[in-house]
Amino acid sequence: METTCLSMKFVFSSAHRVRFSDIYSGVHGHNYEVTVRLCVNGRRDLVLDIDRVRREMQGIVHAFDGKYLKSTREGVQGITPNEYVEIPCIPEGVTGECLAWYLVDYVRNALNRLGINDVPEIQVVVCDSPINCFEATSHS
Repeated sequence: METTCLSMKFVFSSAHRVRFSDIYSGVHGHNYEVTVRLCVNGRRDLVLDIDRVRREMQGIVHAFDGKYLKSTREGVQGITPNEYVEIPCIPEGVTGECLAWYLVDYVRNALNRLGINDVPEIQVVVCDSPINCFEATSHS
């Protein structure tokens, strides 16, 4: 089967904590690089208007920038609600995998809001460093 895809890249800086790691259990930050890939079936001259989707994604990227990524199951003290973004994840903190799946769901909902319903594959790659990336792919 042939597919045609478009990719968008976004960058933001956020902090998190992963209590399961002996090395990274303290609060620390990353300059995250996120790649969103949208794929449709067949050969296409145009997948969709990339600017419409990019504008939608800029909102979430802006909301993450400079914030603490807090798991919905993580207890934190001393951080006010306007200083964090909650991501469904494990109690020990937000992982790259959870962030990638959160963004897949966000992209799917954004496409629905825009009336774009013919994108059967969404892939999100979240890199928290040049050597560590986390991927999530949804097929509908």
